[in-house]
Amino acid sequence: MRPFDAVIFDMDGTLIEQEIDFIALRAELGVPDGMGIIEAIAEMSPDRQDAANRALIASEVEAAGRAALMAGADHTLSAIRQAGLKTALLTRNGPDAVEIVLGRFDLPFELVWTRRDGPIKPEPHGVLRACRELGVQPARTASIGDFRYDIEAANAAGAVSVLLAHGLSDDFADQAHHVIASLPDLLPILEI
Repeated sequence: MRPFDAVIFDMDGTLIEQEIDFIALRAELGVPDGMGIIEAIAEMSPDRQDAANRALIASEVEAAGRAALMAGADHTLSAIRQAGLKTALLTRNGPDAVEIVLGRFDLPFELVWTRRDGPIKPEPHGVLRACRELGVQPARTASIGDFRYDIEAANAAGAVSVLLAHGLSDDFADQAHHVIASLPDLLPILEI
């Protein structure tokens, strides 16, 4: 029996190479380093919030239209589906960008969770909901992402966290259960 029943994927930086100029976006919105853009927008006055949300959505949508599928994503997703594991997409992106990416690359998931759907990473709610809706236990779910929030959400939910480090050393890599350099490196962890 394999150790996992499901895999939860982050989107940008994990399944797709999405280039958003976060430095420019932070400067435009007045978001300080070290604070999440979405969290900073939530603290803005209502009039600033509306303009900031529009700027964020425009950046995400534009980047989604230019994004490339991450190397090895097709092979990895195909192997996971052939093995009978369930899949979910859990992203801090808005639904417009997600819809573009899913359509462009024909990426089917049993569950898709965007920031419009409720609490976002690093909160564990999305991971827990995905497990509940997929009918799997968090401990038998691998949750893969490329950023601290992905790892924190997986760990808080009791899932197995996998950091896609792209061959780089991250200051939060020690928080992940597994660290991989490319998507196909996930398959041996899943015992596929």
